[in-house]
Amino acid sequence: MYKEILIGEIMKSLIISLLKIIAILFFLTSNIYSEMRPYDGPEFDLISYRLKVEKTKIAGSGYVQREPDPLNKLTENLVQKGMEYIEKLGLENTISLINEKPRKFKDFKTYLFIIDLNGNVLAHSGNSHFTGRNMLSTKDSRGHLFMQEYIYNIQQYEGINYINFLTLADDTRYIYNFVYLERIDGNLIIGAVAKP
Repeated sequence: MYKEILIGEIMKSLIISLLKIIAILFFLTSNIYSEMRPYDGPEFDLISYRLKVEKTKIAGSGYVQREPDPLNKLTENLVQKGMEYIEKLGLENTISLINEKPRKFKDFKTYLFIIDLNGNVLAHSGNSHFTGRNMLSTKDSRGHLFMQEYIYNIQQYEGINYINFLTLADDTRYIYNFVYLERIDGNLIIGAVAKP
């Protein structure tokens, strides 16, 4: 009887040890076999290091993330979403919706806004304090009159997707933001800005 109990305890101990070894090996090898996919945008060297590598698969989990859109595509998609709401609900209702539910019009660090050609902000999903203000003479952290830049660019093109760069004192250039603009009804602009 004592012998049977001893054998049972040894078997139980061996099984627990084996399960521990399997668990340790699984966690040690899961990072080795997971896929690492680099950011493949043309501005790779100018992107913040946080965005350069995207872990897309965790071995054994069965969960795979969708490949993230490049930031210039996020801005375009957000503007298209805003345009779809304008078509469905009308301009005034869409402006109200953006101001009331700004989280619905954000994606990653991408914000949607609607302005007029005089620099008045009608809707902004990134900062509710901008709404109702004239920001024509407001400068961004680079010291640029960004609202005047938006108005100038939309007067040159019906729709424009572009990148702003930040040049440091040592002449190193980094991407400051991505901007996408479209014209609405002649005197209004819908746009999105994404920061890396």
